[in-house]
Amino acid sequence: EEEEEEEEEEEEEEETSPSNKSDSVIEAKIVIATHACGSLTDQVLELAVDISACGIAAMPCCYTGTDKGTPYGIKRAMGVSWAADIRRCFFLNDCNYHSDFSTIPMEITPMNRIIVAEDRS
Repeated sequence: EEEEEEEEEEEEEEETSPSNKSDSVIEAKIVIATHACGSLTDQVLELAVDISACGIAAMPCCYTGTDKGTPYGIKRAMGVSWAADIRRCFFLNDCNYHSDFSTIPMEITPMNRIIVAEDRS
């Protein structure tokens, strides 16, 4: 009987041990893209959402054809690049991400805007 109790205690310890309990592990996925040309930025953002990334930083470039789906007035007033990045932020917002913009110095690259997003859940 004593042996059975000892075995049960050992099993309980193993079950609650942090190294054996997968629920205690926090998995964080962060997606970073630099100079993701054209629609590659959109693909990266979609992938980040699909894998439930907790953080995203994407530096788009080469905006040709990336403004589809944005109102003409925004494209005319703000330009294609802003129109595309605003559309991208609305996509992230619809997917439960808080998004913002950041930059790196223009001396590094003139395509210096970064879309930064974090999961709101």
